[in-house]
Amino acid sequence: MSYARKVITKVLPSGARLFATPFSSRNMVSIVGSVVGGSRRAGSDEFANIHAHMLMEGTIKHGKREIQEALDNIGAGLSFSHSSDRLHFAAYARPKNAPKLLSLLAEILTDATFPARELNVLKKREAANLTFAAQDTRTQASIALSRLLYPTGHPNHAETTDESLRALGHITSKKLAAYHARTLDQSSLILSVAGDITPEHAFALARTYFKRLPIQPTELPSLAQSAPGTAEKVAIPIENKESIDYLIGIATGIAQDHPDYPALAIGMNILGYQGFLSRLMKTVREKEGLTYGVYGNMSGFSRRYDGALSVWANFAPQMFEKGRTSIMREIKKIVTRGVTANELRTHASMFLARRKIALSTSSAYASLAHGLAADDLSLSYPDALQRKIEKLTVEQVNAVLKKYLVPKLMSEASAGAVQGL
Repeated sequence: MSYARKVITKVLPSGARLFATPFSSRNMVSIVGSVVGGSRRAGSDEFANIHAHMLMEGTIKHGKREIQEALDNIGAGLSFSHSSDRLHFAAYARPKNAPKLLSLLAEILTDATFPARELNVLKKREAANLTFAAQDTRTQASIALSRLLYPTGHPNHAETTDESLRALGHITSKKLAAYHARTLDQSSLILSVAGDITPEHAFALARTYFKRLPIQPTELPSLAQSAPGTAEKVAIPIENKESIDYLIGIATGIAQDHPDYPALAIGMNILGYQGFLSRLMKTVREKEGLTYGVYGNMSGFSRRYDGALSVWANFAPQMFEKGRTSIMREIKKIVTRGVTANELRTHASMFLARRKIALSTSSAYASLAHGLAADDLSLSYPDALQRKIEKLTVEQVNAVLKKYLVPKLMSEASAGAVQGL
């Protein structure tokens, strides 16, 4: 059966979208959902991060400890996170305890208090995390590359650690409460439930417990568009490091629903999938012994904005220049000579098998339906993607690699025991 046929959908009068997927999960229900929010509305990734974490710190009726005790008493779990556009939540419970879990979730969303005492503790802990992040070579290289590839205002343009620290210093309970009250919107709710629960029961619970959420649609800030530009390089020396994290990448200018996306996904898998069958691992690691790990990646893709192609590796300083040269050689080779029919068959089969295996839990089913809805993609998208990948030809894969993986336009970022690029 296709994925789309397994999911039952319902739209509430408010505009909230509900999804239910019956799934045998040993008497468990997984819940994944979101409302509008995130770093673009908050104006800062760090503000959105603190906002999400503070939701578990207390409501009008219950303090932090009482919330956790309530979850523990029913064997449930609940957490909040954020993306560029939304405030996310993920939860699980036994079916019989789903009403209590959803009641608590709705209470947190509508009655969160953002207590100042808990905020001060969280800010100290987060400041320590950011100080550590400033010394993490991979984190710093990733941030640097994102700022080379995407303009300010693009969802994939990352804050620097210093920017996050400055934003953290200005966060107050009053600002968090005002932001939450201003953005919480029932009409933006996406709720996906999967497991041992009937769709009718899941929808009834959603109507009951989320009807208190206010309806106040808000506009997103304008979206900055990116496109492949000139190649740029940045090196970030970090003291007392004995290795270098290196990233090379390029913005594609295309979104996830672009016709070229399936072929590009398989082409990048052939170049750098995180296993020993990729070209980069076979050469840069296994044949030349220049690094322990080297991977290609497609990241940041959505239906509304474009993502990037990149390669990551970690090198000892004495291997760095050889490693950079080796990676660029393999990129140029796959672009100029193309992939083989055997590589296409192998990696297309692996890609589809991984996607199938990933859908082996109720949380995975709940997450997929939610993710598709959040990206305004049809529930038929996974099935359509599979059909397109099954029909891919070598000529199609080679054409998109030439089109998007342009060596002379790729930017580089490195961090650690590096002097310059």
